Amino acid sequence: MPNLNKYLKIFFKEAQEHLEALQKGLLTLEKEPADRVLLRDLMRNAHTLKGSAKLVGLEEIGAIAHRMEDLFEEIERGGREVNSQVIDLLLKGSDAISRLVTARINNDEPPFDVEKFIIAFTQGDITPEVLERKVLPQANEGEETVRTNVKTLDNLINRLGELIINKKRFEDKIVRLKGLCGKTVDQEFAPALQGFQRELEEDVLYLDYLVQELHGEAMALRMLPLRTITDGFERMVRDLSHEQGKIIEFKVTGAQIEMDRVLLDAVKPMILHILRNSVDHGIESLEERLVEGKPPKGTIEISARLDGGGVRLDIRDDGRGIDPQLVREAALRKRLISREDAVSMDDNAARYLILEEGFSTRDFITDTSGRGIGMGVVKKNMERMKGHLSIVSEVGRFTEFTLQLPLTLSIMETLLILCAGECYAVPLSYVQETIKIRSEDITTVGGKEVISLRGATIPLVSLPALLGLTENKTLLKSERITAIIVSLRGQCLACTIDASLESSEVVVKSLGNQLKNVTFVFGATILGNGDPALILNVPDIFARAEGGASTGFRAMIEERRATRAKGHILVVDDSITTRTMERSILVTHGYEVEIAISGEDALEKVAGTRFDLVISDVMMPGISGFELTRRLRTMEDYRDVPVIIVSSLARDEDKRQAMESGAQAYIVKGTFDQGTLLETVKAFLS
Repeated sequence: MPNLNKYLKIFFKEAQEHLEALQKGLLTLEKEPADRVLLRDLMRNAHTLKGSAKLVGLEEIGAIAHRMEDLFEEIERGGREVNSQVIDLLLKGSDAISRLVTARINNDEPPFDVEKFIIAFTQGDITPEVLERKVLPQANEGEETVRTNVKTLDNLINRLGELIINKKRFEDKIVRLKGLCGKTVDQEFAPALQGFQRELEEDVLYLDYLVQELHGEAMALRMLPLRTITDGFERMVRDLSHEQGKIIEFKVTGAQIEMDRVLLDAVKPMILHILRNSVDHGIESLEERLVEGKPPKGTIEISARLDGGGVRLDIRDDGRGIDPQLVREAALRKRLISREDAVSMDDNAARYLILEEGFSTRDFITDTSGRGIGMGVVKKNMERMKGHLSIVSEVGRFTEFTLQLPLTLSIMETLLILCAGECYAVPLSYVQETIKIRSEDITTVGGKEVISLRGATIPLVSLPALLGLTENKTLLKSERITAIIVSLRGQCLACTIDASLESSEVVVKSLGNQLKNVTFVFGATILGNGDPALILNVPDIFARAEGGASTGFRAMIEERRATRAKGHILVVDDSITTRTMERSILVTHGYEVEIAISGEDALEKVAGTRFDLVISDVMMPGISGFELTRRLRTMEDYRDVPVIIVSSLARDEDKRQAMESGAQAYIVKGTFDQGTLLETVKAFLS
């Protein structure tokens, strides 16, 4: 006898293929019992499985496959008809073989008495005592179990991420080298240095090409089609619906779309939770559907499609829908909300209560529902995966859950922002836009600050305050402040920040087990300049924002306006003596004054603040007073703001240039006195 051990691995792989074909084919045969071609294919699967099992000495597997083959032959001869009972029997035979294969792979004993099972199968009555009922998959909190080769692949992708970061640093150094080339005074050395710079630029372009190609190929190895997990859902829906006496058609579209296998492993238990709820809570009984005028057969459909840079999964049933009033009552019983909340809450917000941990509309617990743990876990895991979960439902018609997920967790498009002087990354999938806010844009509703944007009322919070950071008081003194609009589950939130920097593709780094539960943060990255940056967790920001975090912006603006009796003036001069004297005179007479030491500095200040008048010197490093005035006239907020030139230049030509640039007054420093300055300012601001 040959050594059969070396053939077992081959058989286990072949058996898995036959078992998958049997399960999928049996579910199709139940819907299309007259399909003779399919019947013969299933009989051939059972026959091949029988012969292969006996060839490697697995007689018990061969015996069950033999009985299944006999039953298929009986159906083909017309001795048995295809009905739910026959399909149940054959599916249990397939399940039994699958359990035996798993036991043999793990070198375990058979998990049930094979002889008793064969007798029961032949008699057509497999009771739980003969073969334990298959336990439905239970969702955990997203534990990641991956094979060693996947870990190796992850390490490769992480190394590629490091390579991308170092490539960016290389590009930054080339930019610096280019600057040095322009400054060199050695004309003999300059051409060689410039040639070296061009060669480096070409090398970086090629390196970028290689890195992108390698990264794309490595990611492709980690991508699997959605059908990898959806093929088993039809069997689960069928078994549950039969137990509850319901008829349900299950459909999947877009199963060919590929996703990161880590995401697939994590999303599978979430979809199972939703499907189980659809069967148990969503689809009505046959009697209810007939009373409602619906067809007796209910429908559950999973639809997948690419959406932007990610995947959108819609899970829809045509059942009874989610009744917001019943949800409110259940939430009250579970003490998840107060009676005041129940009264003030709109129907859409009430539906989202089903995502709270501990929520259940049933007081009686079954093996498929009533535990109050399912949808809460779905919500938590979706947020951990940087995904969005939304719910749309109409009572008596349908419920649709939408899961929006990234294609992969290793690379992410982000918006880099400055917050309390530090750089943070915000996942771009949450960001709607960045805006500038004036104090008059801010109102208070229920004691919380809000803004109005294109007819929508959006809560406004300070991101530094939410994160426990020190607010930048200098920015609060500006007439306008920057905010990002982020969205989650159809709700928007405006968060004030220091500045919006740029969009950037970043490599996501784990924080490790010690820091994995840190609030507001789910990862980190290394920027192109080598600095680390935390990636913010937007769902955590939404959760904390419910308590409010006042920006203080409106209060500071109003306080400043109350003390600003006459006007807000910007003084621009590179001479510390001149600007100090002018500021002192103006402040003493009730004006609020800010200082700029150059034309460039002035442009930065006017970008964030609306001044009532500008006083500028002419001869300054960089931008002159004339050029500053011309640029101000191109800005919408400064087309009509008075500009007074104060200069030591006394020629008519200089005064003409001042007028042509857009200035309204010209004071010569040689004849300068306090009275002249104050009268001129008063003339424009009275």
